[in-house]
Amino acid sequence: MWLAIYIPALPLQAFSHALIESSPVAIYERDAKRSRIVASNKKAIQLGIKRGCSLAEANALSNDLISLPREPQREIARLQTLAAAVSHLTPNIHISESFGLLLDVSASLTLFGGVHLLLNEALISVDTQQLRAHRVIAPSARGARWLARGHRELVVVDHLDEWLDDLPLIATDLPLEMIGELQALNLHNLAAVRRLPTDQLGKRVGPDLSLALAQAYGRASQSLPFWKPLTHFRERVEFLDLAREQSHWMPGITTLLQQLQNYLWQRACATTAIQFIFFHGTQQQTNLLLSAAHGTQSTQQWQRLFDAKLERTVIPHEISSIALLCEHIEPMQFAELDFFDRSHNKNIQWQLLVALIKTRVGNQSVLESPHRNHNALPESSATLKNDLATAHNADQLRPAWLIEPPRRLYGETLRKLFASLRIQHPERVQENWMMNANDRPTERDYYIAKSPDHCFWWIFRERAAGFWYLHGIFA
Repeated sequence: MWLAIYIPALPLQAFSHALIESSPVAIYERDAKRSRIVASNKKAIQLGIKRGCSLAEANALSNDLISLPREPQREIARLQTLAAAVSHLTPNIHISESFGLLLDVSASLTLFGGVHLLLNEALISVDTQQLRAHRVIAPSARGARWLARGHRELVVVDHLDEWLDDLPLIATDLPLEMIGELQALNLHNLAAVRRLPTDQLGKRVGPDLSLALAQAYGRASQSLPFWKPLTHFRERVEFLDLAREQSHWMPGITTLLQQLQNYLWQRACATTAIQFIFFHGTQQQTNLLLSAAHGTQSTQQWQRLFDAKLERTVIPHEISSIALLCEHIEPMQFAELDFFDRSHNKNIQWQLLVALIKTRVGNQSVLESPHRNHNALPESSATLKNDLATAHNADQLRPAWLIEPPRRLYGETLRKLFASLRIQHPERVQENWMMNANDRPTERDYYIAKSPDHCFWWIFRERAAGFWYLHGIFA
């Protein structure tokens, strides 16, 4: 399954949202003879300025029009930012210039609870970027791309042929010359094109059309290069007037550090060195290098290092802009985490790990933290009675029937139990149950699972060997 995120008027939306909403804006592109409008906002369209008209015609229609040249690099940067924002849905992302993104979400549907919930997650991610986009999920990449041009939001699981047949040719990504030839033959939608014999169609317009149709309808595979996250961070803030006092340019430092933190957080990365460059136009600049003892992404930590550095360094000139460079980025290192160790340092690691998981899969997919039972020794009858007498919730229940000795679980029986395992209910039993000098200390993790005959079993995993055992059955 493929998720297509189509951004109509990408040349326009590549610019800031505030600019687009403030005045009539049109984006033009120069060709060999004259400049033509390639995108315009709603206010410009209301004045009659539409895509395809010349820049001279657009300026004649309004004196208030803001006309800007198209900037392909700005569009690519916008798509790179969007790809980073939706990378928690799948790592397999294809950036399609002048269109948007194509995401292979086949392996992500179960994680997010189905196509509709995944589509909602994509909507949230796109909205945070202040972009207007179409979202379509379909079985083929090219089919999703074509459907996204004609539908604002759509999920196609079955009957892809029927949805594609209704599409007009102008909604496809076929060359305009080819579309013109087909329309000259009175062919205006895909259904009409498909009714023609393939060999005659190939002789008339070439083999590319047949291949494109086969890829869109899922009868031929399509190879797409996937996006690779950027390995460096470069951002800049500019000031309309020269900043003279520290209080004037310090908010720019805070903004840059916050952007760096968001960039690193989305990639689960950290850095040990960043560089600030203070510009006074093109005449003068001052470099300020910050180094940390270990990889970090925290705005607060970099702010403290910056304040300490600034006490020993003077910016000798006025500031027109500030750039932040981060050339070396490395994945965050997480120590092996024991869920039952509640020391201060382990709690910090646990909170960081949970926060990262929530960023990747959403708050609703993260279960509550595990519960530790401080009363061990399940074999002890006195302990079992005490547990049953003081139980206040399901996490403290003990089975009525204890199996002694515990029975080893393996094979198909164990695999069926895994499907019903209550992951939110682990109990750590870690005691020195040594009957003699040859015995090893006991370390077990207990869970509740449902058996194939719908009974609830109390099972545990022996941590040292990794074997699973049945220790009790609930009444």
